[in-house]
Amino acid sequence: MKRIDFHVHFDGTDPEKIAGLAELGRHNSCMMAMIGGVNYGGYDFIPNDEVLKWCRKYPDVFIPMAKIDLWDKVYTDEVYRCKDAGFRGVKFIYPYYEYDHDLYMPVYEACEKCDLPVLFHTGEYRAHAYDAVVRRPVLRNMAPITLDRIARSFPKLNIVMAHMGTRIWRFEGAELIRMHDNLYADLAGSGNWQGVLPAELHNLLCPQPLTFCARRGGIYRNYRKLIFGSDAYVMNHIAHIEGMDHYERMLMLNAVPDDIRQEIMGGTVARWLGIELD
Repeated sequence: MKRIDFHVHFDGTDPEKIAGLAELGRHNSCMMAMIGGVNYGGYDFIPNDEVLKWCRKYPDVFIPMAKIDLWDKVYTDEVYRCKDAGFRGVKFIYPYYEYDHDLYMPVYEACEKCDLPVLFHTGEYRAHAYDAVVRRPVLRNMAPITLDRIARSFPKLNIVMAHMGTRIWRFEGAELIRMHDNLYADLAGSGNWQGVLPAELHNLLCPQPLTFCARRGGIYRNYRKLIFGSDAYVMNHIAHIEGMDHYERMLMLNAVPDDIRQEIMGGTVARWLGIELD
């Protein structure tokens, strides 16, 4: 089964590491959405244009994602430029205001018009000395509830809640993805993919009695709102391997049907991007 990992960071330009990650993707039959960009709260990854360059070198494995800065000023034209350049999606993280601030709404509108799926970081975020410089709310600005307005305002925008809020807001994140048709979540990184047990995941996605779930479309209906994302790095591949293993083990232990497992592990994202996985 071919897969798509929708959450991989381009944190370095070591040619051997990049080639090694590409080979790992081929070995695992897995394409990877690669994210770089600047202003991650005191540190930067490689610029968007460099991400695009490397993705063009490995087009069979790497999918370019643009990181667009949400700060005290935004430039909506950047969305259209990224679309024209060949980026296939957009990542948002560490905003100056809350994600659903009025200032940012035109950016999301542009993403919807450009048919670019978006990935929002939510939940845990390690403290950095830069926090004391900008003195901005960090976790509150990236809370899952801030995606509610965005999902309602742009129903054709495919939104992925990275980390499903982590331990801080996992219940809230699960409630939101079940509420909105266009809102999905990954279980990537931040200790998250090893912190959710199969029984806990099932209770988050189907908290109602089984008879109620069956009437609403089956007990596995809400699993379709999960997206495979590992939060791996070019300079450290281990999260991709362990994340994939944990996802597949959880889905197997919860007896999730094969067709839904295929959607989670890449089919849904492939549909958004027009990629043939067969």
